[in-house]
Amino acid sequence: MLKKFAVLAFATASALGVAGGTAMAEDKVTLRMHSFSGTQAPEYKYFVKPFKERLNKESDGKLNVEYFPSMQLGGNVSDLSQQLEDGVVDFIVTIPGFTPGRFSGMEGMELPFANAGTSAGQTKAMMTYAKEWLMDRDFKGVKLIHMHATDASIFHTSKKKVDSIEAFDGMKIRAPGRYVGEAIKALGGTPVGLGFSEVYEGMERGQIDGFATNWAIIPPYKLHEVSKFHLDAPVYQGVIMVLMRQESYDALPQSMKDVIDAGISIENSVAIAKNIDALTASAKEEITKAGNTIYALTPEETKRWSEAVKPVYDVWVDEMKGKGFPGQEMFDSLMKITAENGRK
Repeated sequence: MLKKFAVLAFATASALGVAGGTAMAEDKVTLRMHSFSGTQAPEYKYFVKPFKERLNKESDGKLNVEYFPSMQLGGNVSDLSQQLEDGVVDFIVTIPGFTPGRFSGMEGMELPFANAGTSAGQTKAMMTYAKEWLMDRDFKGVKLIHMHATDASIFHTSKKKVDSIEAFDGMKIRAPGRYVGEAIKALGGTPVGLGFSEVYEGMERGQIDGFATNWAIIPPYKLHEVSKFHLDAPVYQGVIMVLMRQESYDALPQSMKDVIDAGISIENSVAIAKNIDALTASAKEEITKAGNTIYALTPEETKRWSEAVKPVYDVWVDEMKGKGFPGQEMFDSLMKITAENGRK
């Protein structure tokens, strides 16, 4: 695997004109993007595909992005950030929780009930929070190209509803990141680490009893075929990040840098997020047509859940303090910003 990565790293450097150097102004450049998700995912339809097309068009065909979905270049999702830093690829599409500790400040956005709202609202919140706190922390040495919140992420189960804390007893739930996993533990369940591509089979085989993910992703991956009950109570919203290797960016001629930079803004990310919000209703409709059950928590149970997961906040705050960051101040800021942008 390391040999394969080394070959790809050389190919990437060669595409820039001079290995480790700067691309010549008239050279054609091909950059590589590696993603955990497939071409059926919303982030491909609404960001990656238009991004590739825009770069090619606005550079007069000189700047191209070769896209590798579903971990086609090998490795696990936890390897994506290292592949970027090692120069194996030039862009990655990833989630903070895939690499515990690497984007620990951004993992705060995956805390339970910390950012549940709309994709558009929480995209603005997470971009604002990142620019205020994380550009010289989590994103030092990488270029933040785009970020958006998924629509509401909830629990999907196969055998029974999880409509109370007691219902979690004995339940094995796939968690996409450690803080969602900590929330599952706090609620009485057992978090299981599985790659997203393994969820369907894991449910089918009974390896897991449920999983946490957002509404919009259920129909494209046919996950309603292996789940029966869907909790209509937002627990969190996932963070989809598109990052670029700073060295790859720096090696480009200014004209190509300008093309990339033209699409980077909070406003552009929010516009993409509005498309994600539009997917929620149709996903619920398709799930209902399949004969599945969508249900809600009572107000009393919602309050119990909110109280039960509060110790998870302390875990994150303590980790930030351990890194020398102002953990409590960051947490308070995160909660303020998400509330200002529609957190429920």
